Amino acid sequence: MPLPHEFTPKRPLKLREDGGFRILMMSDAHQKPGDDVRTIRAMGALIDRTKPDLVMLGGDNVAACASEADFEAQLARIASPMEERGVSWAHVYGNHDQTPVLSKRWQQEKYEEYPHCVSKLGPTDLPGAGNYFLPVVDGDGEPVFGVWGLDSQQDWKTQTVPLSYEGDLYWDVMMPMPIQSYSDYDFIRFEQVMWYWNTSVRLEKLCGRKIPSLMVFHIPLYEFNAVLRNAGRTHLKGEYNERLSNSEINSGLFAAAFQRGDVKAIFAGHDHINTFDGVYCGIHMGFDGSIGYQGYGARDNDPGHDRERLRGGRIFDISRDDPWDVKTDMVFVGGLD
Repeated sequence: MPLPHEFTPKRPLKLREDGGFRILMMSDAHQKPGDDVRTIRAMGALIDRTKPDLVMLGGDNVAACASEADFEAQLARIASPMEERGVSWAHVYGNHDQTPVLSKRWQQEKYEEYPHCVSKLGPTDLPGAGNYFLPVVDGDGEPVFGVWGLDSQQDWKTQTVPLSYEGDLYWDVMMPMPIQSYSDYDFIRFEQVMWYWNTSVRLEKLCGRKIPSLMVFHIPLYEFNAVLRNAGRTHLKGEYNERLSNSEINSGLFAAAFQRGDVKAIFAGHDHINTFDGVYCGIHMGFDGSIGYQGYGARDNDPGHDRERLRGGRIFDISRDDPWDVKTDMVFVGGLD
């Protein structure tokens, strides 16, 4: 049965006539005021090459804007590759998107003004903005696949919803011998995990079955390390060039997705020069590199001596014949000009 209106994006996401659906994820545009158009050109080149049915912007989309006018001008730039081509697109927020001047909820209104943007603010009682589910439907409006967008928050200093914690987070969480990350990033809050769980259960009841899905957010989960550290068992491919910048607090989201069994792929941005992916406990996880030219690229000591070789995004292909089998690979900007 078709889903209730609350789940329907303003532009329906439909399988193509051949039964396929392609998503292109591009993260870390870090679009700033100025005349640098390389990021916009690269986004357009990847869209033209891959011909996606949906573009997902994976966070840190617009950065360093000191005013609302600056933001609107830079958002117009990063929206232009999709809007000019008539391609549906959605986004999640990264740790650099919210500023003291520009709340994510204000930004969300501006995103949603674009005709082809299908992102949603999501429930207003959840931390952050942009917690949503987008169904991909067949010709009869039946959901075949889904895309979850989640706000992975920022860091301890710029919490969207401050924790009711009386201690010093930097002292109590960032220990001299950290569990893993050495980073001060916030975590996907329990309210968001509970929302995913309850919405997933509701979707199953409405449809009489679970809906296979992709989950996208900016800051990687703790469990991405399991993929990296067990390369043989997880069939790791791609590159690992910088330490994973997940939160020191384990959000529990992976456990919820693992137990529900509907999320088959979880992908993040944030770590610009990590492009690896693999399968852990039946869930495909990894990164999509970085598309932006105003953020950092491959390090100066890169073995290939090429700072731009990892500039790109990631495609996901879904088929009506087996929507549980999500096929994914990186696509790079090099050679597209």
